[in-house]
Amino acid sequence: MINPEIQGVDYQYGQTYGYYDVRYYVFARDEYTCQVCKKKGKILHTHHIIYRSEGGTDRADNLITVCSDCHTSENHKQGGILWKWMKEHKKVKQYKEPPFMNTLRIWTFRKYPNAEITYGSETSSSRKELGLEKTHYNDAIAITGVESIKENPNGVFFVKQFRKKKRSLHEATPRKGRKSPNVTQKRNSKNTKELRGWYLNDEVACFGKRGWISGFTQK
Repeated sequence: MINPEIQGVDYQYGQTYGYYDVRYYVFARDEYTCQVCKKKGKILHTHHIIYRSEGGTDRADNLITVCSDCHTSENHKQGGILWKWMKEHKKVKQYKEPPFMNTLRIWTFRKYPNAEITYGSETSSSRKELGLEKTHYNDAIAITGVESIKENPNGVFFVKQFRKKKRSLHEATPRKGRKSPNVTQKRNSKNTKELRGWYLNDEVACFGKRGWISGFTQK
């Protein structure tokens, strides 16, 4: 086991937690892009970096996204790019989005307690039946379960992540301009939630433009 000390509910939180299966986790981690030719929109496969014939596992960190044009027998043979990856034990990038997406999911369920969970493998078939190409916007349409599209709505559910209260990586390191650690997690003047009646995420219209407040200057 990777972590011999694991116990209790931690067994449930593996590399693919929150995904329907490991295949869709790998595609999402690699941004639906072939890692050989770096192109999108092709038929994709999950390739075993260490071949199964060489003892490679089905774990996500031994899988990588490769399109059908690059997932060839020639590339698997000695001298090919996939063979080179195996010999070099190619490392895949760490997927940092799941922690934020899991947090976002909690917020969403608090606001919409009757919401239901679906997965990419389920959404994919619905989207194709509607004749829509692969985009986050079209996935959202397919998730609703509509049988046909009569109009294109303009409403958008907008979420923005703001900077945290402090920028020090840990409490023992005071950030620039401080003489002592920010142990109380106090906000600085630029990172306050409110100023003169304005609040973070307030909508603002000015000089014909429209936007949202994401922070304040000292003035």
